[in-house]
Amino acid sequence: MRRPIVVGNWKMYGALSDALVLATAIRNGVENFSNLEAIICPPAIWLPEVAEVISKKNDHISPGAQNIHYLSEGEYTGEISAPMVKDVANYVIVGHSERRKYFSETTEIISRKVAAAVDADLSPIICVGEEKVAADSAEKVSRDLKNLLVDIKKNEYKKIIVAYEPVYAVGAAEPANPEYCAKVIQKLREVVGYESPILYGGSINPGNVFEFVKRPEIDGVLVGRASLKASDFIKICRIVSEYKKII
Repeated sequence: MRRPIVVGNWKMYGALSDALVLATAIRNGVENFSNLEAIICPPAIWLPEVAEVISKKNDHISPGAQNIHYLSEGEYTGEISAPMVKDVANYVIVGHSERRKYFSETTEIISRKVAAAVDADLSPIICVGEEKVAADSAEKVSRDLKNLLVDIKKNEYKKIIVAYEPVYAVGAAEPANPEYCAKVIQKLREVVGYESPILYGGSINPGNVFEFVKRPEIDGVLVGRASLKASDFIKICRIVSEYKKII
């Protein structure tokens, strides 16, 4: 059985003091959810401090980065490389819709980031999703994922995590339809095989997460806004842990 995963993407929020309080509360709150892996992705500037906090108590909560450059080093002011991240974290989000929208990241750029992460022994959390629902959405998202994996070998797919995030649901008032998402994820499963966890992301909160994780196709969730409130994120982790433990 693939491990259940909950990823918290803190985006560009919080001072160091906020990050340390939040990380400590989450660490303490999920310490008994041993069948679950919680991954915390703070702003890059707080990553070492957050990594130190969450690594003190258990081995099923891990730090992750929100972004990397696709080169290992160079004259790229303000960027961080996969080898740099590997010194403090195990995971990195790549291909998030906000990176595509605000930083014009293309499929080619994202695929190079995926390869850079795998080469550095980081697990990339690869985000894919369509702008709007259409009859061929599953095919389009599946094709996008294939294109993002062109530079890694199939035997390396076990290192990746896929996050299906319909763009219209990111930051929205409501998530996407769970049944529809399960069907798209079934199509993504045909691309990556059995071993790679596939998550749903997009306006997840404690009130709706069960509708997603009760579906066997969905291995966990990528959480945005709700990951900035410790009590909400812990509730989400509890629901994922308890339900996936039962099945």
